[in-house]
Parts: sequence; structure tokens; C-alpha cells
Amino acid sequence: MKKMLIATLLSVPCMAWAESAVQYNVVNLDASVSRQIDNDMAQATLFVELTDTDSSKLAEKINQTITAAQKQLKQYPSVQSAGTGYSSYPIYNNKTNQLQSWRSRGELRLNSKDFAALSQLIAQLQKPQSNGIALQLADIRYEVSEQSRKVAEDALIEEGIRAFRQRAAIIQRSMGGAAWKTMQMNVQTQSHYPSPRPMLYKSAVMSAEAAPAPAPVDAGESRLVVNVNGSIQVGE
Repeated sequence: MKKMLIATLLSVPCMAWAESAVQYNVVNLDASVSRQIDNDMAQATLFVELTDTDSSKLAEKINQTITAAQKQLKQYPSVQSAGTGYSSYPIYNNKTNQLQSWRSRGELRLNSKDFAALSQLIAQLQKPQSNGIALQLADIRYEVSEQSRKVAEDALIEEGIRAFRQRAAIIQRSMGGAAWKTMQMNVQTQSHYPSPRPMLYKSAVMSAEAAPAPAPVDAGESRLVVNVNGSIQVGE
């Protein structure tokens, strides 16, 4: 019984050596493919920023303005709200270091694939709302929607794997091998979106005549990249 146990134990490193011994002619390689995709989603951020000595009245003004904007938003079914934000901070007198007033900012973020409707809504929101206060446009950013990005990435993954296999075949022929097999493969996707387009700040209170025209839309393109990397073994 002891002899059989010793023989079994001795066979373990031999098997491990046999497995490691087949790791010859292993080559690491990678392939990268990319495509320019039209941006079909726009994200806009509008805000109202006011100052007042009474923080409660200030918050009420901000909330009234955002609420009025949300009511207008309901008239544009193709534009969705991406949430709101609120921040406030005190302002102190430089000489006395005493509290002088409060500065508060409220934000309304919008998403839409309907650029024309979003542009019209932005123009409406930059007019004085029911409380006489207008929102300002902070920035607009464009990107590929999740659905369009998935379709494009799936196609790029297939293209990337084909490019990986083509390189593997080139390596095999260059090494004079009879065949090759994949040892490991990793697929990574990346998206390169254009930077947000900041807008010039204007007065928070504007007359209807001075309200801006619909915001110009130039969505542009984003670059999607798929990297396929891994290792192959070339057989002799």
C-alpha cells in the first residue's frame, strides 16, 4: 500500500511537468478596430443661480423656477428629464467676515434623441418663467445612445476577432507552423465622446424679446474602439 502511495505522489510532478512542457511557440498578439458613429443622444444642463440675504426665500425662488421649467418639459414628450440638482453656499463680507448673503444654484438636466424638440425647449426655458426668472444653458454634450452603441460594438467585436485570427494566421505562416490555436483572448470596448460644449452665461432675468433663438445642434460623431488581445500557440 505504501509503495502504491509513493508511486502516486511521484507521478504528480511528472504530470505538472508534462502540462507545462506543451507551452511552446506561444505568441502574444492584439488587434484593434474602430469606427466613427453618429451621436444620436443629446444631454443638456440648464440652471438658475441667484443671490439673496434670506436663504429660505432664495430656495423658494429656485424651486419655483425649476418647477415651472418641469411643467414646460411635459409639453415635449420626446425630451426626458435626467434629474435636478441644488446647491447653496454663504457669502461673507471681505472686511467684516460676517455673513452677507446666500448664493444658490438649481439645475435641470435633459436627455433627448429628438434634437429639434430639445433645441426648442431650451429656447423656451431661457425665457422668463412664470415667476419672471429664466434659466441659463450651461452646456450641451452629445453621445451615442446605449442601443446604438451596443449594435455598433457587437459588429466591431466580430470585426476585431476576425482581425485577431488574421494576425494569428500570419504569425503561423511566418513561423512555418502547421496550425495554431487560441490560448487566451480578451475583448475590450472603448468610447471616445466629444467634450461638452459650454455656453456663455447670460443674465438670469431676460425679457421675452431678448430671449435666445433655439440652440444650434451639431451632434458630430463619437469614436468606438474594440481591442482584442490574447495569446496563441503555433503547432509545428
